[in-house]
Amino acid sequence: MQLRDEAARIYAFPDGTVYHFAVRPVQDKYGIPYTEVMATDVSRLAALHAALQQENERLADANRRAKRLYDNMPDIVREEEILKMKMRVHDDIGHTLLAARRALRHEHDLARIKSETAEWESSISLLCRARQEDAAEDPLTCMQRRAAVLGAAVQLRGAYPAARATRELYALILRECTSNAVRHAGATELYADSEHRSQAWHLCITNNGAPPKAEIKEGGGLSSLRRRIEKAGGTVTVHSLPVFVLEVTLPDKESIYDTRYDR
Repeated sequence: MQLRDEAARIYAFPDGTVYHFAVRPVQDKYGIPYTEVMATDVSRLAALHAALQQENERLADANRRAKRLYDNMPDIVREEEILKMKMRVHDDIGHTLLAARRALRHEHDLARIKSETAEWESSISLLCRARQEDAAEDPLTCMQRRAAVLGAAVQLRGAYPAARATRELYALILRECTSNAVRHAGATELYADSEHRSQAWHLCITNNGAPPKAEIKEGGGLSSLRRRIEKAGGTVTVHSLPVFVLEVTLPDKESIYDTRYDR
């Protein structure tokens, strides 16, 4: 047998049992001294104690990892905010340049160009972090209005999420696709088909522009968009040939539908 604890006289035996031995002097009714030895099977208690120690070690490790995460939280939040700002800057400045090019190509008069300067100035103010998103306006409606400035119509078809966070991400995806379709393919219409299935939202985007001549390489805007979607738990698939198709899947966190676009 193996002595586990001398003070408590706890022994572990080769068959896996654990016994606690208590030794004390006693006397019988005639005053003759004896030594009393009591053995108690504490195998179950020993197993629970070992399991408790393992659980304590696991919790201690989880606490250490949680502390590291908490200590790094400011950096994580800052990185997320920087990514959001980069995407907004990329989207708004790209939109401004396309709108300006379209206005000049169509030889709009000075009054028409001046009427659009308010939106251009809002993009510039974004660089100074001065503009705030209009929380009252629906993100998809805002996206369609901005697309119209570029000479593109975005047709929303199917069922769309009602949760604002998902709608904002939908709008961000469609704004990026609109800018790219107008700039690279000369598109005037985009078709966005959305449906809900298997507790997820599926968005499929195509356009009437010229088909790509080769496989599309993701630039800064599309790469940033992919990171944003994947961070939200979604997936992105880009099809280049024979026509451009962007497929996005996002997890449904609120199971709320907006069916105003149902065909």
